[in-house]
Amino acid sequence: MRFPDGAASRVVLIGCSDFDDIGLPAIPAVKANLADLHSALTQDTHGILRPEHCRVLADPAGHRSVGMALAQAAREAEDLLLVYYTGHGLLDEDGLLHLALSSTDPGHVGFTGVPADLVKRYLGRARARFRVLVLDCCFSGRAVAAMTESGSLLTAQLDVSGTYTLTSTTATAPSHAPPGQRHTAFTAALLDALSQPEPLTLDGIHQHIDTLLHGAGLPRPQKRSVNAAGDIALVRGPVQPSGKSAKAAADGADEVRFRRTPPTAPPADGHRHTIAAVFFLVVIVTLTLVFGGWRVLLIMTAAVLGFVGLITLLAVVAERVRYELIIDGQGLRVAHGKRSAYVSWADIECVGVLRTIANHSNVLVVRLRPDAPRPPGFDKGANHHVPDQRYVIVGTLGTYGVDPVRLRSAIEHFVGGLYRTDQQLLEMDPRLR
Repeated sequence: MRFPDGAASRVVLIGCSDFDDIGLPAIPAVKANLADLHSALTQDTHGILRPEHCRVLADPAGHRSVGMALAQAAREAEDLLLVYYTGHGLLDEDGLLHLALSSTDPGHVGFTGVPADLVKRYLGRARARFRVLVLDCCFSGRAVAAMTESGSLLTAQLDVSGTYTLTSTTATAPSHAPPGQRHTAFTAALLDALSQPEPLTLDGIHQHIDTLLHGAGLPRPQKRSVNAAGDIALVRGPVQPSGKSAKAAADGADEVRFRRTPPTAPPADGHRHTIAAVFFLVVIVTLTLVFGGWRVLLIMTAAVLGFVGLITLLAVVAERVRYELIIDGQGLRVAHGKRSAYVSWADIECVGVLRTIANHSNVLVVRLRPDAPRPPGFDKGANHHVPDQRYVIVGTLGTYGVDPVRLRSAIEHFVGGLYRTDQQLLEMDPRLR
């Protein structure tokens, strides 16, 4: 393992989250990708770079700013030059990969996007000992495919010294940005690799990302390594959390918490409450007309409506609860407001995410040990097929706003080898199909 010289290294982080063309949907996670990766690479005592040597280009509008940043970094870097892009990857009519900018027109990609070959040429001209290209975009594997063409000028240039290309997906597959998550799937796995207890080499980072993405059923990352570039590390130690996460770590908290607050909506049994309120109102109106007259009726009606409105408001507020999935060193816990359920790792044989075709959802499934009691409070499988009582349905990932990559990483962090992929679950028990 080799640690680059931070003073002689340069990094350019490029990302586009918003686009002028309506054909290119926004990618909100790009902003967090750039910010958190910059923090990971420049953090005191753990990152290898000075902050001023890690340049961030967020939503560049044109080629000029990108070209100037790449040219400056290529000119200054003597040890490591790393270029990272996150956003949309587009193919032109010849199938060549282009990196989308804010002003990119999908109908004229060749003129308005940044050709991946152009970025690689900047890498080829750099005098840095090690060159690293990281692409988190659709079809990013085209960058690897181009570098493997025998006899190409590009390959000849880059083979002179150590180079490394890491992409989020293959040459033909889209990348993945889970809605509502802080990071895209690939960058989330990359940041997780940088936060491991011991620094990982580039090869180790690729393997870590591959394990997480493949286990979550996502496209597998690709790599191209030349000479010894795969032996270098990007951080000197685990990246420490910042902000609230740092405070939680200092307070001794040791858990991973997924949380989703549903939008304001009537309670699940709101129809029954409405019917009961209407029935109650009809009874009051009838009795008042018989015994009290119209004036008393108006007073009573106003009072009843005010009471029913208050009760309904309180019910709605009570139902706007947070759905939480908490993973720690003891086990799994789910909470729906005041209701909760818990299962201990000691009672779990394995746990994994099962993709259900019928319900088009990813379900977190626990397989209990043969002698373990069934924990109360969990879904008994009414909406998802489970073969017997040894299985516990924790819930769908969407219920708790779970990022599957972060979920697997959390489970493996606390209990090591208990996690199983969808394929592994089905191989263990075909009845889960």
